[in-house]
Amino acid sequence: MLSFETLLLVQVCTTVLTTALLVASACYRDSPPEMRWWATGNLVISAGLALTNLEGVPLLLCALVGYSLIALGIALVLRGVRVHCGDTLSTGQIVLITLIALLVSGYFTLIEPSVRGRIAFSGFYFGVLNWMCGYAAGRYSSERGVPIAVTGFGLLGAALVVRGMHLLMQEGPIDLSSSTVLGITMLTVPLGQVCTSFGLILMVMWRYAERLRHLSSIDALTGALNRAGLEDQGGRLAMRLQRARRDLAVLMIDVDHFKQINDSFGHAAGDEVLRCLTRLLRQELRPMDVLARIGGEEFVLVLDGVDPAAALRLAERLRARIADEAVQCDEAAVAYTVSIGVVASAAAGYELSALMAAGDRAMYEAKRSGRNQVCSA
Repeated sequence: MLSFETLLLVQVCTTVLTTALLVASACYRDSPPEMRWWATGNLVISAGLALTNLEGVPLLLCALVGYSLIALGIALVLRGVRVHCGDTLSTGQIVLITLIALLVSGYFTLIEPSVRGRIAFSGFYFGVLNWMCGYAAGRYSSERGVPIAVTGFGLLGAALVVRGMHLLMQEGPIDLSSSTVLGITMLTVPLGQVCTSFGLILMVMWRYAERLRHLSSIDALTGALNRAGLEDQGGRLAMRLQRARRDLAVLMIDVDHFKQINDSFGHAAGDEVLRCLTRLLRQELRPMDVLARIGGEEFVLVLDGVDPAAALRLAERLRARIADEAVQCDEAAVAYTVSIGVVASAAAGYELSALMAAGDRAMYEAKRSGRNQVCSA
């Protein structure tokens, strides 16, 4: 077994390195608030650990302030975890967590002086707080990094609780340097700290990656899917319906004389027409359907389980409603119409690109027929 001094050095170095890692991650201008809470919490914990382990420090400062700082730091980390999970931890709750540690350490320092009691019961308390952090993180177990963070908090909590139990069951004076159990817990704590720090950072990285992936598939002007999003979600919908042998329909929609709208009313009016059209289309769709903008004024609807007759009825209803609703832009009311091409899997199969090509031909046939029309492939 490694010597107590070596184990303590490993623990101190790991604490400093993991704290530095979290602080560095939180120093970016656009870092999320939870990163700042985690970094601040680890800095406060480090200050508390330093006070409790430095020799020559007055007992009241070591016991009362040191243990209170550790509890405060864990509470700040818990707040960061809960903020990441869409919740929070109130200032009053943070104060209560800190006050409990102050009262416990004060009791075993001033009222019933006992180093064993102070270390043991503080260990129990800090262990439970770490488990609370792990539980809060585990509520979002679908995120990558969560299992690592939960494992880290679990190891930290287990090490502190086992240390407390061992000290209470140990007879005679406390001998930290010769206890195998305490040595194992001192090795477990750095491992837990590493897992916790990397797990927390991975949680944030995963969430940012998911947001970037989502943004890369969304049209910035309308909020509908873009072409990449259509290929992803529309393609998956088509494959699912093909396996289930259910109907699939595609509507290709193009705004008539859109260039004239831009020339007559300005590009801001044209943008508003596209946004209003998107909102109107969404009102007619179900959650399983797919809406995408694939060009300047061209939209695609991929409909789940809709047969050719129902697709034509929907397209006609959309065409009539759009023709009846003008878009208010500044003081002008902009009226517009659309041409719609309809195609179903019964006629063109389930390959999304083939369906869109057939729907595109039907849409241009609607334009050649005078616009504000619905044609089917």
